[in-house]
Amino acid sequence: MKRGLITAGLIAFLLLDIVLVYWALRPPPVTPAADAAPTGSSTGGAAPTTPPTSTPPTSPGTTGPTETANVRPRPVGILLVGLDSDVAWRATTGTCKDGGATLSITRDGGSSWNEVESPARTISRVQPLTGGTGFIVGANRGCDENEFTTDDDGATWVGPRPLVGGWARKLDQPNEIVSPKDGSSRPCGDQNVLDLSRTSAEQAEALCADGSVKVTNDSGATWSESGEAEGALAFSNRLENGVLTTYAARAGVEGCDGVQVAKVVSGKEPTEVACVESTTPNPGSVAISASPEAGWLIVGDEAWVSGADLTAWEKA
Repeated sequence: MKRGLITAGLIAFLLLDIVLVYWALRPPPVTPAADAAPTGSSTGGAAPTTPPTSTPPTSPGTTGPTETANVRPRPVGILLVGLDSDVAWRATTGTCKDGGATLSITRDGGSSWNEVESPARTISRVQPLTGGTGFIVGANRGCDENEFTTDDDGATWVGPRPLVGGWARKLDQPNEIVSPKDGSSRPCGDQNVLDLSRTSAEQAEALCADGSVKVTNDSGATWSESGEAEGALAFSNRLENGVLTTYAARAGVEGCDGVQVAKVVSGKEPTEVACVESTTPNPGSVAISASPEAGWLIVGDEAWVSGADLTAWEKA
């Protein structure tokens, strides 16, 4: 009996020794690379051996915008409205918390800009009119939209007075706008409104964060599809022979090193009108205006002007 116990103990010891040797010599476990791209990402598959560029190349024949890493569209922070080929107003919106809005006017085609004192801490819309008149929509406290008017190119202002029957984005609620029919209209649903452009008290369009364009013909009571402009950072519209026509400033488009000016048509891909070889466009720092007589484009600190057909642009 005693001998049997000794034998069983020796067998158990040998088995334990075999297990310990196996665990000591086993290969290390394989874990996935920490920077491997998940399925559906822009890089796809395994992690590259070199860091990807900020703008991955597109496949041959692709006409749409390339996807830029870590860049998301955001509401425009620069406002621009050209009256003709000489006169334009541009502004920075400021913020509801800190204010800081600025306003500048050019009367020489963008060669020089005269900064005027803004009557509001924030600005959500600018509108020059003839003879040195015009108005802005903004706020002196918080982000309540009010109207301020001038008849001497911004030397003096009248206001504030409540915004009634007008259009403007809401800076504190980026997915909402003020329309003549609704003080909290949401043309893009829960998405942010990147830009807003109107042609009358009844008709306006909104550029949504996903690149879609929405239109209303009943002062903002209802909205419907008006086209797609993937990669658009800003847009503007006007009436051409009585027809609503929309132009988008797009970034990251293959074959255009700068900003592509494209016509947006419902049910079709955007059609390139011009490529403006500007500095690298950043979301929020691009603005475009298509007036009946001229086109205006702001990219960061640069200003560009074109004729009425928007095909040839010159740096101001």
